[in-house]
Amino acid sequence: MRTFWSLFFSVFFLALMGMGLQWLIEAELITWIAPWEFFLLSLAIFRLIRLFAYDHITQFLRDWLGQSEPNTFLGTLAQLVNCPWCIGLWFSYLVVFAYFATPYAWPLILILALASVASFFQILTNLVGWHAEGKKKQVQGK
Repeated sequence: MRTFWSLFFSVFFLALMGMGLQWLIEAELITWIAPWEFFLLSLAIFRLIRLFAYDHITQFLRDWLGQSEPNTFLGTLAQLVNCPWCIGLWFSYLVVFAYFATPYAWPLILILALASVASFFQILTNLVGWHAEGKKKQVQGK
C-alpha cells in the first residue's frame, strides 16, 4: 500500500505540474526572469522547506502526521513533509507557479526570501560566536 500512495503523490504532482504549465503557457504568463529574481525565488523556496521540514512552528503538523500509519495517505504525506528534497520539489513548483500566475505572490516571495537571508545572517553570527568562544577557551586553558 505504501507504494500506492507514493505513486499517487507522484502522479498527482506530475498532473498538477502539467496542468499548471499548460495554463501558464496558454495564458502567455511565462517570461524570462532576471538572475536576481531567480535568487529570490530560490531563497523563498529554501525558507518554505525549512519552515515545513524543520522549524519548531510547524512541529505540530509533523507530529500529527507522524502519528499516522506509514502505509496510509497521511503516513505518506508525513514522509513527504519530513523529506526536505521531496517537499522542496513541491514548494519549487508552488512558488514558481505563483510567481508567474499572479503579481500578488511577489510580496510573499520577497518576505520569505528576506527571512532566508536573515536566517543565514543568524547562522553566520552563531558560527562566529562559537568560533570566538572556542578560541577564548583555548587561550584561557593555556
